[in-house]
Amino acid sequence: MTRVLSVLLVVMIGVLGWLSWQLNNASHTIEMQGTVLASKTQQLTEKNSQLIGLSILTETNSREQTRLYAAAEKTAALLRRRQHLIRELKRENEILQRWADTPLPADIARLRERPSIAGGAAYREWLSRSDAVPPGKVSAAQ
Repeated sequence: MTRVLSVLLVVMIGVLGWLSWQLNNASHTIEMQGTVLASKTQQLTEKNSQLIGLSILTETNSREQTRLYAAAEKTAALLRRRQHLIRELKRENEILQRWADTPLPADIARLRERPSIAGGAAYREWLSRSDAVPPGKVSAAQ
């Protein structure tokens, strides 16, 4: 009977050891999952902050775009009024109409020509070119 009890005791100690090992593995797995969960929570918080920032930026851009569209519409309305006024003035005054319909002198027309300029450096280069109105023509106009 003592032999059976000792075998039973050894089996029970073995089962307890195996259960302890399983419990230790489960505890380790839970710790690892807790660490992963904390990391994922931190990543989610960062992404949420980024989304909030993008939402604010989008809202600001939308407001500014609306403001720019309104300014463009206001400018277009002013241009239409000015063009209408010019047409009315041309109808009223025959001398003004003939003057407005005459082409500009070649040197003046050339001054109004603008090349397509991309950036400040290209603009400075265009300004510093020496093909301005010839000096003889400027002094004759004065």
